[in-house]
Amino acid sequence: MKNFFNKYKNFLLITFLGVFSLVFNFYYGYRGVYPIDSFTTFDSSYNIILGNHPFKDYWLITGPFLNYIQSLFFLIFGINWISYVLHASAMNMLLAIFSYYFFSKIGLNIFYAFIYSLGISILAYPSIGTPFVDHHAVILSILSMYSLFLGILLKKNFFWFITPILITFAFFSNKYPLLILAFYLV
Repeated sequence: MKNFFNKYKNFLLITFLGVFSLVFNFYYGYRGVYPIDSFTTFDSSYNIILGNHPFKDYWLITGPFLNYIQSLFFLIFGINWISYVLHASAMNMLLAIFSYYFFSKIGLNIFYAFIYSLGISILAYPSIGTPFVDHHAVILSILSMYSLFLGILLKKNFFWFITPILITFAFFSNKYPLLILAFYLV
């Protein structure tokens, strides 16, 4: 049993981290409707499915990226609360797994990388549980910073390629968290 765990340690930790972050956010997405919950994403995504598009057919106060991604979730999983919460849970899982990868690649002990990533999955999206523009923008900004640092550290072109894509997606989710992040980097 010990050999099995040592051989598949990373796979088991990543699997647990992915399932935990998905289920944890899913639980909090079903806790009820709160004043912070925004149904503009739900309604706008439904309008996209009907053939209406942001800024052409109706006005948005944020970027359209979140609405188009949510409309894909609606097309795949149906127009229901499950697919709405699944979107936020998938983003939470993506952040947790990429955080674990980042922490392990910068030389952090695998146990600490796992614990920190677990903490990130508890704090990131479950505070709201449903797709929200600020959370998406911040998560995509963090992922872009991870990618930038990994590109510098590992000298792999893949990370240089996805960094501007993530930054663009973050900007088209909501511009303000990205501008604050840029301010702190300068």
